[in-house]
Amino acid sequence: MKFNQLKPIVLALSLSLVFAGCENNNQKEEPANKTEQNESVENTDKVDKEKNEETDQAGDQKEDKDENKEAKSNSSLKDGTYKASANGYDRELNLEVKIADGKISDIELLDNHESDPVINRAFPIIKERIIEANSPDVDSVSAATYSTTAVKQATLSALEEAGLEKDSIKVTNSTGYEEDRELKEGEDKSTDLLVIGAGPAGLSSAIQAKQDGVENVTVIEKMDILSGNGKFDMNFFDMANSEAMKANNNEVTKEEYKEKFAENSWDSDERIDAMTDGAFEVDSWLRDQGIKLEYNFGEDGSMNHMAKEDEYAGNYIQTKLEETANKLGIEIIPGTKATDLIIEDGKASGAVVEDKENTYNINATSTVIATGGFSNNPDLLAEYIPGGEELPTSNQIGATGDFVKIAKDHNIKLDDMDKPSVFPKILDPRRDLTGAFDNNFIFVNEDGERFIDETSSGIEYGQEMVKHRPVYYIFDETAKDSFYRLSSQVEKGYIDEYDSVEDLAKAIGCETDTLNDTLDTYNKAVKGEADDPFREEAGEEEINTDGKLYCVKVTPALHMTKGGIVANEKAQVLDKDDNIVDGLYAAGEVTDTSGAYSSAVIFGRISGKSAAENINK
Repeated sequence: MKFNQLKPIVLALSLSLVFAGCENNNQKEEPANKTEQNESVENTDKVDKEKNEETDQAGDQKEDKDENKEAKSNSSLKDGTYKASANGYDRELNLEVKIADGKISDIELLDNHESDPVINRAFPIIKERIIEANSPDVDSVSAATYSTTAVKQATLSALEEAGLEKDSIKVTNSTGYEEDRELKEGEDKSTDLLVIGAGPAGLSSAIQAKQDGVENVTVIEKMDILSGNGKFDMNFFDMANSEAMKANNNEVTKEEYKEKFAENSWDSDERIDAMTDGAFEVDSWLRDQGIKLEYNFGEDGSMNHMAKEDEYAGNYIQTKLEETANKLGIEIIPGTKATDLIIEDGKASGAVVEDKENTYNINATSTVIATGGFSNNPDLLAEYIPGGEELPTSNQIGATGDFVKIAKDHNIKLDDMDKPSVFPKILDPRRDLTGAFDNNFIFVNEDGERFIDETSSGIEYGQEMVKHRPVYYIFDETAKDSFYRLSSQVEKGYIDEYDSVEDLAKAIGCETDTLNDTLDTYNKAVKGEADDPFREEAGEEEINTDGKLYCVKVTPALHMTKGGIVANEKAQVLDKDDNIVDGLYAAGEVTDTSGAYSSAVIFGRISGKSAAENINK
């Protein structure tokens, strides 16, 4: 699908999403919630339930530990290969457990419907924990709790088939990070550069600093797997002068880029200039890391990029950044959270951190904050974006705004905290972004009736959609074939297909005549025979009711928070008096910026350069 084969509406909508920072795949798709990006990718209600369950079950798990250990030691497992299953993040997760010499020797993941960017990172961790303990009575992997708890439950079923006494082990979804755990004073450590957060911004910062000569670079990530939403993203956008664009004879000048970005930006002129320059350099830098985004799609001037026509950008970029960081010898410490900054006399010198067992200081000459936003913190949403707490989120579970309070405590400037990005539709109950750059679709309620302008967005739109849940997203084969996100979700079985309006009505549970009338009214408006009852401008294409129809439950989602720590064009953090906090830098969603995915990488690089200059001076 070449960019010049799409309609002009693609460019308009694409650029509006691009420069408003609304488009995400990926993963970060998809993606700890559930997204297309994404487990980045679980709904808010699921996440809240998970947190409550973890808290309630933590005490039980501690009380049962000695009993479970005894059960393990007394178990007699028969050698062999055992298959078992459990309910995962989405549908059934299947695996195979091998027992040799009475112990777990291997676990193989079989058919499942987990989010690839999550399970591919989390499964090796949970597998290692289970084999090392010879038991599923281990901590689940944070940011992959549903998936890894399912692995534990399936493993337990296999062990019981192999001879383990039933109910001798209890599996919970505890990750070991309960707030009431007792922490010891650990030994402090020192590094040249401390990067807090291991998503696209944090890893780009660490890699750039290492390339600029910084010897000791340490990255901490509070979750057990790396990256926030970045790994779920479908689209790496706002990137100009790429090899893929050149191959498409698709050119955007710096003047055009700057003008487009500035249209919906509240960043300073200096930051817009820095973003523009970075956008023209980032493809070359990514390629130096082996990251080749070969697919440019959209109309003339579109700066949308995927890894390939059938491969999301987010997980590909994140995986390659992790590989590069490891090759460069960057120290990456997962499961470690920064709880405070060390700042004296206006100079930052590291952070106070904690893991499962210890709290200690990491002293550093330069510190970069790249911890994401606060889409998964209902209290902060209620305070800064009233109504936002009512919406599900497509953002990952670690986006809890930890550095909002820390910034306040240290007189660091926060701004534009009331600016959200609401994505119009994600899969319900999965949290993968869905939809295409089209307008030939409708939403209906459980009665088969439309109730809203499907092309709108924002908090009020989100609240109205939530009121009408379940909401059904209906489109035809033309729409499905127009965009990889839709076609891939149909192929994965996330979106169902129907041969007739009657079949679709039965699935929804509404009257066929009502749904027929709804579709007919929409199509008449497209043909100019009537006004669209909800949209100011009718759709451009009819929904073909004679061919296959596609339908899935959707919900709107708070996709990103756009306000945060104020940083200048060099990614230097400012205090409330606009003074530079020496040695402190910030990039990505934690900052106050109109940018999004590509901005995280661009300002991640800038923060790494600035941090290196401070270290090398």
